[in-house]
Amino acid sequence: MKKAAEEFAGEAGKGAATFVQEKAKAIWERLRKAFSADPSATAALNRFEADPNAAKDEAEAQIASQIARDNGLQTELAAAIAEVKRAAPQIRVVQNMKEAEEVVGLKAKRMTRGSAEVSQHMDKAKKVTGADFDEIG
Repeated sequence: MKKAAEEFAGEAGKGAATFVQEKAKAIWERLRKAFSADPSATAALNRFEADPNAAKDEAEAQIASQIARDNGLQTELAAAIAEVKRAAPQIRVVQNMKEAEEVVGLKAKRMTRGSAEVSQHMDKAKKVTGADFDEIG
């Protein structure tokens, strides 16, 4: 069961990772565009891109400053982040059991978007599935 869950998570993660990478790239390009007229802000982004750990605080300060001055950018970034949160796979499986045999709780080969929730409570059970998909999204 653990192996099947790991395989599912791996497949689910592939589609989600691609989506998130595309959105992150779009956000990064939008930040670059917003900072293009400010050499110090551009330099901060360049330093962050080269070494995120060392330049994190400086980049965050520049981004926060730019967002505070640019309501359009603030709205765009908030919408992009909300879209990632809404579209990225979110899975919640809760199973409370007293005795059970072959319980699944969710089985899918791929999940690229959306949300899935399975909650099962059992007192004695034999073969319970509670969702079984080849692909979600």
